[in-house]
Amino acid sequence: MALLALLLSPSTAAPATAATTAAAAATGPVTGLAGKCLDVAGANSADGTPVRLYDCNGTAAQQWTPGADNTLRALGKCLDVTADSTADGAKVQLWSCTGGANQRWTVTAAHDIVNPAANKCLDVTDRSSANGARIQIWSCTGSDNQKWNAPAPADQSGEQCWATHYGPQPPGALTANGEVFDNNADTVATSLSRQPQLPFGTLVQVTDVANGRSLTVRVNDRGTFVQTPQEPKCLDLTDGAFNRLGGVLDPDAGHIVVTQKVLG
Repeated sequence: MALLALLLSPSTAAPATAATTAAAAATGPVTGLAGKCLDVAGANSADGTPVRLYDCNGTAAQQWTPGADNTLRALGKCLDVTADSTADGAKVQLWSCTGGANQRWTVTAAHDIVNPAANKCLDVTDRSSANGARIQIWSCTGSDNQKWNAPAPADQSGEQCWATHYGPQPPGALTANGEVFDNNADTVATSLSRQPQLPFGTLVQVTDVANGRSLTVRVNDRGTFVQTPQEPKCLDLTDGAFNRLGGVLDPDAGHIVVTQKVLG
């Protein structure tokens, strides 16, 4: 019955203030298209230094640390979307860590690196594997120029997912546990692709990574196998719950990055 759902990944803690330092985590290269590395141009730590694709060489310019504050750090600074832009094609750079939404990233199990504020993926411009190809953000497509292997985030206390919503349902439609579907209730479907399935009645705390809004929802339905670029799937919220978390009820913008924590 549920429409689309979301992408399961290792999670991080809630966004921190600018003064917060990244918690201890694995540090290493972020590899992507053609096996090349995410690289700070010229190993220059100055604000505004371009971030690019380059042959892996083991230098400090290619050593990235995913922090519990949802940052990706190299040379003591943060991966940053230029001018706080959320537009397709906005380039990324190195910048002093500010705690801004343009410096927060979700590293997913499907090998996407997502900026939740923009709802876009880290992307190699023009799908070029040439040394020096600029890195940007772009709408998530699932293509190889948006796939990355990154060190694991520090905090594994929850799960981060792509959350979506049902949309209109026929009057009197039933959920998988036999309840009459209420599109304004704080309930959720779990995807059939998730193993093991969460039992009906399970309470899950869901937090929108982009704005910090949190809601406790109850599992009463199962999702579908509808294909999306954000695979595999995880949860599907009612329209009411999705809206209360800050999601936009628009089929073209109908998913958000959330942290989900099973309460019991």
